[in-house]
Amino acid sequence: MIKRSGMVKKSGAFLMVLFAGLLFRSQPSFAMGNLTITPWRIVFGARDRSASVTLLNTSDRPATYRIGWLLTKATADGKYDLSPYNPKKDKNPFSVPNMIIYSPRQVTIEPHGYQLIRMELRRPSNLPFGEYRAHMTFIQLAHQSAPSRDPHAKDVSMKLSVNFGFSIPVIVRQGVDNNLKIELMNPRLVARGKYSALEVDITRVAGTFSSYGTVNVYWTPPGSKEKKVGELTNVALYPELKTRHIYVPLIFTHRRIVGGQIRVAYVGKLDAAGKVWDQKVFNVGQ
Repeated sequence: MIKRSGMVKKSGAFLMVLFAGLLFRSQPSFAMGNLTITPWRIVFGARDRSASVTLLNTSDRPATYRIGWLLTKATADGKYDLSPYNPKKDKNPFSVPNMIIYSPRQVTIEPHGYQLIRMELRRPSNLPFGEYRAHMTFIQLAHQSAPSRDPHAKDVSMKLSVNFGFSIPVIVRQGVDNNLKIELMNPRLVARGKYSALEVDITRVAGTFSSYGTVNVYWTPPGSKEKKVGELTNVALYPELKTRHIYVPLIFTHRRIVGGQIRVAYVGKLDAAGKVWDQKVFNVGQ
């Protein structure tokens, strides 16, 4: 989720950015606040030319959204460096915002109504092999109202108007990366108070495209059957990274894990559905 606010005369303001992509679950749509977006990840494959996103206003009042772009760069700890997009300064014909035409640019959606955002990819004929990414943003404009004046007040009143927003990744792939290979490296259990967590490195050992999916953790206690003890969704290893370090809290068990075996699996979702990127099994000490 992105929160923006502007400072105006006689008003207080702050700037806070929360990247919604870090919070998404592996499902065809997501709901945040009063907005549901379907789908929340767009991938243009080698033969794709068009796509669409549906915005659903689940609130009881009209909502206006401004659609734009945000540039991101993933970091090894799963966070993102964010950069506002300036179309006047973007002279790169291979940037995602320059390759995609979308409409409308701003919409007002009635209570419990919806709006379709259509996208058309104009793929340059000389686009080099690779994967290109930007995030499409949906900024809900704050409802504006005149500040109330108290003639008896000694201090100047302050008014805060906040614009809420969300973003989804939009990916353009040129060619097919048949060499893409992902490995889970250095899986290990770590203690977190009364509970356990799993740390593991997701590493691209071949290919250049991104991977996407869910990391599932299973435990086979001594003399018992395997059971799921942890899950981390929306795990992507983007082209700018070779390795990403992740941390999976083992919240499906109510005690620290001792003995037996751990199996950790990185399983593809959405455009990578059914793909098992890699899995590892290791013994747990007493």
